[in-house]
Amino acid sequence: MRILDPPPLQLLKTLDPFSQIHPAELEKMSSLMQRQLFFPGEILIKEGAVATQFFILIKGHLEVVKSIEGDKLEVLNTIKNSGELFGEMALVEDKLRSAGIIAKEESEVLVVQKAGFLELVKYFPQFTLEVARSISNYLRRTDSTLIGSLEAKNRELNRTIEQLKATREALVENERLSMVGRMASTILHDLKNPMTTIAGFAQLLGLKEMPYEEVVKYTKIISQHVIQFNTLAQELLSFAQGSSTLQLQEMDFPVCIQDTVASLRHHLEQQNMQLVTDFQGEAVINIDPNRFHRVYENLANNAIEAMEAGGTLSLSSRLEQHHLILAISDTGHGMEPEVLSKVFDEFFTHKKHGGTGLGLAIVKSIVADHQGKIEVGSKLNQGTTFTITLPVLQD
Repeated sequence: MRILDPPPLQLLKTLDPFSQIHPAELEKMSSLMQRQLFFPGEILIKEGAVATQFFILIKGHLEVVKSIEGDKLEVLNTIKNSGELFGEMALVEDKLRSAGIIAKEESEVLVVQKAGFLELVKYFPQFTLEVARSISNYLRRTDSTLIGSLEAKNRELNRTIEQLKATREALVENERLSMVGRMASTILHDLKNPMTTIAGFAQLLGLKEMPYEEVVKYTKIISQHVIQFNTLAQELLSFAQGSSTLQLQEMDFPVCIQDTVASLRHHLEQQNMQLVTDFQGEAVINIDPNRFHRVYENLANNAIEAMEAGGTLSLSSRLEQHHLILAISDTGHGMEPEVLSKVFDEFFTHKKHGGTGLGLAIVKSIVADHQGKIEVGSKLNQGTTFTITLPVLQD
């Protein structure tokens, strides 16, 4: 900053705040002013400082700035019109400076100390009016600048939101494609069991001199597995979409799962394992037999994975307080607590070959669709038990 010669009257007359003031009064006013020159980057007003001076721009370009993050400064307004007043608000309010002012380029200003400013306001009404007009204009410009800044930030926010939407849609699409792949893999994997069963019973039907009752029995089982082909794809699709495709019927238990038991027994025998049943009591339940076949089949597949040759799968039932309690137990290696807590999670697999982790998630979904619940307990090297609770229809 450099102090210049006192401002001549003809210079003051060119500035709007003084253009209508009588020369005699103007001469008195000029004695209260000092002309100063500020170079680019120099600070005229420091944010947070005590207000001791008032300024009038003669020429140049100044910026009103406010500190934001760290050492960054946000430009709130600009001062570049000859005769523009600034720095008066803090003097009027007797408060600390709420913003700073920095020379953008070489700027010449008139500086009035606080005592001189108060004297100008007290004895020169025309100047007081100019100060009031300056405050009004400053507030209007600041509001406009802030609104413009807000609009710019809003546009930037909207662009960011659009980018996030595009990113989210891309992630959803990738997840959808991943789901399609995993679902397709699951379908192919799960079709192996009914295919194996159908092939096995077809071979039995090819044997000569088979009793008619056996032929009917095996044909019925094959037919039941063919139905599974039709329901499997829709079941997995419904699971992925979160929708239910139940076709409930009032049926007697355990009669309604006889075909399932026969299919499981044959499948276990092929693995050198055995099936033991203990169904106590009879009940009428609302059940979709095709979907519930899936429950037993998936749990049996898990048991087979967990057991060695010679293992035993036990199916049992009992009636308890208007509920049918079903238990499916194996003599496998059991599960650790951290695995046990995740068995119903989608796509969770543990020590399985070719599995996708949807089997037990589908089981839980089907049981829930039947207004039931499923629980699991397991002990290492002893086995695992799944317990299903279903409502019983009352007479």
